[in-house]
Amino acid sequence: MPEVLRTRRLRVVVSAAVALVFLPLPLLAQARGLGAIDVAEMQRWLRFLGSKEFRGRAAPSIELDLASRYLAVEAAHVGLEPLLPGGSFLQDVPVEVTTISAERSRIRLSSPGGELRLAFPRAFTSSVQLPGDWSASGPIVFAGTALAGPLPKWDDAVASLRGKWVVVFEDAGRTETPDERRAAAAARDQLLRDQGALGLIVIISPEREAWLAAQGLDFDVTRRLRFLDVDTVSPAPPPPPGAAPPPVEPLPIHAVEVRHQAAAQILGVSPEEVSRMAQVASENRVVPPRALPGRSADVEVFFEARRTATSNVVAWLPGSDPKLRDEYVLIGSHHDHNPPREGRVLPGADDNASGAVGMLSLARALVAERPKRSVIFVWHTAEERGLVGAYYFVQHSPVPVEKISAVLNLDMISRNDPNAIYLIGSNRISSELDASLRQMNDRHVGMTLDYKYEDPGEPNRFFFRSDHYPYIRYGIPAVWLFCGTTEDYHREGDVEEKADYAKMEKVVRLAYLVAMDVGNKPALLQLDRHPQIKVRGAHNMKVIWRRR
Repeated sequence: MPEVLRTRRLRVVVSAAVALVFLPLPLLAQARGLGAIDVAEMQRWLRFLGSKEFRGRAAPSIELDLASRYLAVEAAHVGLEPLLPGGSFLQDVPVEVTTISAERSRIRLSSPGGELRLAFPRAFTSSVQLPGDWSASGPIVFAGTALAGPLPKWDDAVASLRGKWVVVFEDAGRTETPDERRAAAAARDQLLRDQGALGLIVIISPEREAWLAAQGLDFDVTRRLRFLDVDTVSPAPPPPPGAAPPPVEPLPIHAVEVRHQAAAQILGVSPEEVSRMAQVASENRVVPPRALPGRSADVEVFFEARRTATSNVVAWLPGSDPKLRDEYVLIGSHHDHNPPREGRVLPGADDNASGAVGMLSLARALVAERPKRSVIFVWHTAEERGLVGAYYFVQHSPVPVEKISAVLNLDMISRNDPNAIYLIGSNRISSELDASLRQMNDRHVGMTLDYKYEDPGEPNRFFFRSDHYPYIRYGIPAVWLFCGTTEDYHREGDVEEKADYAKMEKVVRLAYLVAMDVGNKPALLQLDRHPQIKVRGAHNMKVIWRRR
């Protein structure tokens, strides 16, 4: 080796040694953990969990079961231990799954030409969340586009709607935003209730019809889920003195969706005419309503129920201090996503394979240098179904919840601004949690910490929408580290190839440093930010969270 290169290398080694000598001892120890965060390993994990072959990892599903077992194996591989009784990494969350019965559900059409039966799921489906089996029978009227738009109205000169099935188009009166679409549909349904209509027969959009036809698909067999032995109910705020009781929410009206061939049979026209009218309606042009004398529909929708389970993945790392190891920092994410929609797979790479993978990397770092307190890792199931896995864990915790100092929730950490992360919930219960995040970030990471979505009253309501929230409801300081939504949020385009691994590394580094900081503090984080929350526990479920 040339002398000049040997001299240069010696200087580098000496400089590094001197720098390490003068590092504060806590940071010197944490350098071992930070050095264990491996981007290449995160990429390997994410390419697997975020792949289309998992078909969205819906809860419950075989694919999610496989993902759960994969995470359990990897958790053990990086050095975590099982926490649950019997040495298991899997905490079963019982669920009742209800689906429409293909054998018993049908539409029977009556017309001057005779009777005809339409079968589920080839010709029709129903996604209306009614309490149980239902049936309804009555005449049919075609509304065309008369009920479309934000201010629907009906002219009784065409026909009375009372006691009748009303045929409409799915895309009629298309509006700009999802909120506007929901408001328009609610206004239409209220008009139908006021008019005494029996229910809706919705002709699907030309795009959906073309897709199903091209793929040779029937409608999806949708599922209703009822999770057992878990309480997710938010209490209603008490009414002001002397105020009238709140109005009772009406049940959804009866509704079915039909393919274009079935719509042609219902209306007594050709499938081509149905497609033409559906296209006109989707372009916000007028399709006139008309009465359909002599035509009626008898709809019966029956359900079948079965009980199964979906799993939280739970592991832990015992703390290094004999006195503090019976207190805990909890790291969480969710590993479920959404089922395919009419043949379209939603991979959920950012939402939330990214957080699940980040947890594995974080576990690897904490194994390399562990805090005084123990660390619990929970990959929650059924977040997309109402944060159910998180509620289930906090309500069936294998450790006392009053001993959990804080929760760090990693949900969507791989996209958008490479140098910024949203913090949600960090300053709601404990000022110490938010201070730790800011201090660790300012000293060692340097990301922009954005509080845009922090307020419970913010229109997107993100405060209520991830697994930090059930812990906050139990009075446990918690934060959601969140990169923000993307153009392919809950869509086919949420794929691993779009992940920003450099950003994931920064988020994992920040979470590691905060876990070490909180895990090494002399006491549990103080509960000093909410006047009603003074002690961790289930009694805090009654607290109402509002805009400040």
